[in-house]
Amino acid sequence: MHWIFIEEYTVKHWIMGKSNHLLAACLEQGPLRLEGITYYLRNGRVCARPSHHRKKKKLSEAERSATGRFTEVRKLWVMFRRALGDLSVWRVAAREEGASQGDTLFHRLNAGCIRSGEGVWCFPAFRFAAGSLDMPALRSAGREGEKVVLEWEVDEDRAGARWSDRVYVGYFHDADPRVPRLVVAEGVCRQDGGAALAIPPAEGVSEGPLHVYLFFGNEEGTRFSPSVYACV
Repeated sequence: MHWIFIEEYTVKHWIMGKSNHLLAACLEQGPLRLEGITYYLRNGRVCARPSHHRKKKKLSEAERSATGRFTEVRKLWVMFRRALGDLSVWRVAAREEGASQGDTLFHRLNAGCIRSGEGVWCFPAFRFAAGSLDMPALRSAGREGEKVVLEWEVDEDRAGARWSDRVYVGYFHDADPRVPRLVVAEGVCRQDGGAALAIPPAEGVSEGPLHVYLFFGNEEGTRFSPSVYACV
């Protein structure tokens, strides 16, 4: 037991019970740290333990960057789940790829396209969707007023590219790279070879380029294609 003087009393005598109530009264205001020992109350009983003052390790620049990127990917994943709603694109893709969860696969494919504090910065390499259906072969992409007009090649009707596959378009506003959005081409299927989609105005976002991602999904919503990118 360490001898630590507090005025005319010693901590040793307090703990031995001669003036324990005085120490207890002090500790009701919080722990007391003296000469390497911390005294505190637990269930009304005075306890002591060695004080440890370990300096927090300073993170390197690479560690700070990795931590910031991981946090940014997690934030974007939350926004993705909101944008996709009930569309189980990443859960299905994860099962097909043998990944444990959809967010695990999303992180694996997209982390390099995301920067801390910015969101998506490398739009062409970003994967809005993944899956085992045939990827769209985009012929052209443009804008007509408030609509995005897309055309794609139509191949033969087969298991990986059914003509009845539904058409989806994910997009980012160039000025808002942390908020993904999605529109469904209602009444349009892969066989049609093209679609014109109205893009709802985004409140508080200035007009500018759109980063769009075309992908397909089967009628049952159980398989999807990888997305293909265009800037319009």
